[in-house]
This record gives sequence, C-alpha cells and structure tokens, in this order.
Amino acid sequence: MSRLRKSLYALGALVAVAAIAIGGTILRFEKVCVADKPAPAVTSEFGITDGGYQRAQGDTFLTFPEWYIVHAYNDLTAVTARSSESDFHYLSSIGGFWSSLCSATQRASASGPATADQKATNYIIGFSFTAEMASMGLYEETLGALTEWTAGDKKTAEDEFNLALLKEYSTFLYQTPWYQFPFGEKLLRFWRDTPFTPSIRAVERRGSLSTQYAGRWAYAALMRFIAGYDPADLTIRSVVGRSTPAELAAMKGVTVVREVDNKGGHGVLVETARYAGFDAFVRELGRHPPSSLLEVAGNQHILVTIIAPDAADAALAAAGGEIIFRLPIQSSPGSRRIGIDLPIRSLVSGVAGLEAAGLKFEHAYDY
Repeated sequence: MSRLRKSLYALGALVAVAAIAIGGTILRFEKVCVADKPAPAVTSEFGITDGGYQRAQGDTFLTFPEWYIVHAYNDLTAVTARSSESDFHYLSSIGGFWSSLCSATQRASASGPATADQKATNYIIGFSFTAEMASMGLYEETLGALTEWTAGDKKTAEDEFNLALLKEYSTFLYQTPWYQFPFGEKLLRFWRDTPFTPSIRAVERRGSLSTQYAGRWAYAALMRFIAGYDPADLTIRSVVGRSTPAELAAMKGVTVVREVDNKGGHGVLVETARYAGFDAFVRELGRHPPSSLLEVAGNQHILVTIIAPDAADAALAAAGGEIIFRLPIQSSPGSRRIGIDLPIRSLVSGVAGLEAAGLKFEHAYDY
C-alpha cells in the first residue's frame, strides 16, 4: 500500500508541475504577447449582416499557429525524403511554433477581436505539438539514429511506407482537418502490405511507427468527437470589386450571392471554399485585372505567408503590408516563411506582384 501511495503522490506531483507549467505559459503569452492598445471593433463596410458572414478579424493571425504545424510536417517530410527523420531539428520546430504564436497573438490583439475558441485551440495544439515533437526528437535522435546507422544509406520497406504516408498527410492537411486522416486504416495497411525483411532497422521501425500511428489514431478519434460539436465551416464569403456577376459565376468554385453597395462603391458578394480553395480564388482574380477583393468575411486585413530568399526585401516592400514574422525553413536553407499583414484591397494585386517577382505565395489565412 505504501508503494502505491508513493506512486500516487509522484503522479500527483507530476500533474501539478505540468499544470503550473501550462498555466504559466498561457499567462505569460496573454500578458507579454499583446499590443498596448485594445483591438478596435471591425464590421462590414458594406453593411452585410448575413448570418455567419462576419468573422473575427484577429483570427486571421491566430489561425497561423495551426498552419505552422502543417508546414512543420511538410518540413519533416522533405527532410525524411532527403535523409531520415533523425536529421530533423525537432526542438527548432517547437521553438518556431511558440515564436509564431507570440507574433500572431500580438498582431491579433492590435488588429481586431479574436475568438476565445481560436485562442484555446492554439494552446491545446501547441502543448500537444510540443509533446509530440519532443518525444519524436528524443527517440529519433537516439535509438532511431542508431538503427538508421545500421542500415547505412538503404531505406527499409517500413521507411518507404512512412515516407509515402508523410507525403500524403502533408497534402491532406492543406484542405482537411488533421484528425480526419485515417491513421487506423494506415496502420492496418502498414502491417498488411509492407513486406518484412528481418533487420535491426526493420524491427525498430515496425515497433516505433506502429506506436506513432496508433497514438495518432486514438488522439484523432478524441479530436473528432470534440470537433463534432462545432464542425468547421468550409466556405467563406467575400466582396469582389471591378468584376461582373457573370464573370465571377464563370470562375471555378465561385458562387455569386448578390450585388452589394456602399458609399464608396459597388461590389459582388460571392462564396468560395476556404483554405487552399480560397488561395486559388485569390490567384484566379489576379488573372482577371482589374478585379480586386474589397472585404473578406467583413474584414479589411488578412495574414498571408510568402516563401522568399533572405534577400527579397525590395519585392516584399512593393507588395505593401507589414512583415510580422520571418521563420526559417528546415527543408529549404536560405529561404524564409514570411508573414505579412496585408490590407484586403491589396491582396489580389499584392499576390500577383509577388509571384511576378519570383516569390511564392503560400497561403492566405482566412479567419
């Protein structure tokens, strides 16, 4: 009984320390990573009051940390394809998440209201991402690196399966919530379809990858259960200027809602997909000058990320907006992921100009 009591005391102490660390981190971010002045109210300049149209301005910045994890997995995939998981810098990836969260929180607090749900989501995924990357890094840089050494430059069938899964997962994340990825199905296929050739590396990969897939499957099931109470809205509405309803209706994935007016001009309210679908819509408008976006979900500012070499400041300045962070990309040394607070009315022309200058428009973070 005394041994059980000691174990319970130790577990309780561990939980208390974790709770203090988590609470302290949240308090620090909510105190340090905020602007000096409160965020202003933001409403549609066209007086649009349709249900679900107006979204929180600050959330365009606070959605970036979620996407940071998507980008981190793309980095992990590229590094794994080039060498192995053991060469990925897991601690740097963790640091990048928290650094970007601070920058995003600070800009959101100055730009406009943000939702409590988005803030809570960022902390939940932040701590889970930290735990996942830390445990993966500890394992891959020790035992994983050792078994990789025994295999030399040759990838096992297990390595090839995991690399294919990482590539599929990275693509999947650009349009679909991560917890909908079929980890359980992949685990079954891993054992059913991957040929086993006995070696130290093959045995180790079988065990470690099975544990990873099973753990993610269980966590994803929990997240699907929670998300079922508040499913993500996969569409968004915007006001487009200098385009006719007929021109917009002819564009793939665009639904014309109605024409709208304000004192400053005329526009067309449209509905499109979010995420990658919205990025494609921005690019499509850029191919139909002088089309422009006048507001998106009732907002006048949006966060975009650009992939650019270190010496690209002149092209970035020409696009307008304000740079709020620069993050290194492990899989592309010498390049940076640059976050820009861009006025909505400059979004279409700014993206077109950046791509014409040879830079890569990566994503517009659509609330």
